[in-house]
Amino acid sequence: MRKRAIFLFAGMLIASGAALGKLPPPTPEEQAAAAAKKAAEQEQLEKEKGLLEKAQDRVAARYRGQHPAGQADAGRTPDHNMPKTTSERPGGTGPDPVRPQSAEAHSAPAK
Repeated sequence: MRKRAIFLFAGMLIASGAALGKLPPPTPEEQAAAAAKKAAEQEQLEKEKGLLEKAQDRVAARYRGQHPAGQADAGRTPDHNMPKTTSERPGGTGPDPVRPQSAEAHSAPAK
């Protein structure tokens, strides 16, 4: 059992030394090949971006053609069917003349 542990430990030391070794610098041919590969990937990426933008523009144009009513009132959502809490103004915490404070707010605590 002790021999196995010693051989295992020695093997781990050898493997760790090999893992820390440095690779030689790439040759000019390897650098040129890597640069060409990177340029080809960049060109492919630009081509795919262009195709995606064209498809998105096509879908948006079709949607606008089928739903012209939504453009007239694009910034305003009708609030006649909204729940009470969504019609409150942001930051409005106290009562105001339009929304008086409820009587429940001043009720005594339950005993």
